[in-house]
Amino acid sequence: MKKQIVKEFITVKKVLHLPPEPPPPPPPPKRHVLAVGSCTLDMITIVDLPLYPGQVQRTTEGSWRRGGPAANICTVWRRLGLECEFLGVLSRVRAFESLLNGFQSQGIDISHCPLTNHRPAHRSIIVQRNVDTRTLLEFANANQELTYQQFVGAVDYQKYSWIHFECRNPVEMLRMVLAVIQFNERCPESRITLSVDLDNLRPATMLMASMVDYVFARKTMMRTYCFMNGREVVWAIRNEMRRARTQWEKTQPKKMPYLPPDPPDEHSIGSCPGPLNNQPVVIYNNYMEGASCLMADDTYFKVGSQIPPKFVDVVAVNDTFSAAVIYALIKVKMRLRDAIEYGTRASSLKLTGNGFDVLRCMPKDLIGCYYT
Repeated sequence: MKKQIVKEFITVKKVLHLPPEPPPPPPPPKRHVLAVGSCTLDMITIVDLPLYPGQVQRTTEGSWRRGGPAANICTVWRRLGLECEFLGVLSRVRAFESLLNGFQSQGIDISHCPLTNHRPAHRSIIVQRNVDTRTLLEFANANQELTYQQFVGAVDYQKYSWIHFECRNPVEMLRMVLAVIQFNERCPESRITLSVDLDNLRPATMLMASMVDYVFARKTMMRTYCFMNGREVVWAIRNEMRRARTQWEKTQPKKMPYLPPDPPDEHSIGSCPGPLNNQPVVIYNNYMEGASCLMADDTYFKVGSQIPPKFVDVVAVNDTFSAAVIYALIKVKMRLRDAIEYGTRASSLKLTGNGFDVLRCMPKDLIGCYYT
């Protein structure tokens, strides 16, 4: 009996002195989105009649605010409740201080932006009342453009899950995109989704666009290149991207040792080829006719338009659409078609009020709105 008691006591002592369990691993760092581009000082003037050379017209309505596609996209993201960061060249000029204070008051991170003493980029925008057109005159030079060295020195790839580029200097932007692609190849578990917005079909722009995952085409492309509808726009972009990518790949040195491609298998000659994974999704939005989308496997679909009864502010409508689509894809994990429909509704709501404050009325519970 005594031996049994001693044995049980020793067992209890051993249990009491077991080492503590190791602490759980720390949670992964929170990743947010980044917009790379420009920030401008916009002077907006609203007129009743179109202006002609030499004409003097007085108006009683106008405003000035922070502009630039990348800065506008960050503003929309914050209105929708998404953590974001802006990366672009900012000015230390006193007239630009209110724009910097606006970034900080809205919670947009600008800690990595390079500062310059040069004159800031500014735009003069003339909007005709109740008409969906505007006239824009922009002042910008090389001093306001972000360089590849500034981008590499400021960006920590582990912090971001999505990077959106404003295609201003496609040569420098291409180097930035290739740097992110190299990171994705090294760390596939922390892959960064890339997107770009563009307004022209130049070869350098098309080459950069062919490297990303999502391409947002601006409304002005239809008028500039005389396209009839959104389907022609997205297909023209796809063809130009293929042409630019093919010419670029011919100039690249082949990796050593170079192995020729394998001949096709006799059992797979009659099978259908899979979708091409190296082609981006092309999206074009026109709030008058709807949004057009061309998938990576050349599948085309269209989302209907949301035309408001009255146009109040047509400035930055394309930026609102792009930001809303990215928000729906990355924050709510919506399907692409539903995300594009959400973007069309956001851009339509933007047309009904000045600025971006009206976007606070957009629903945040998108799952309950779309999937119930």
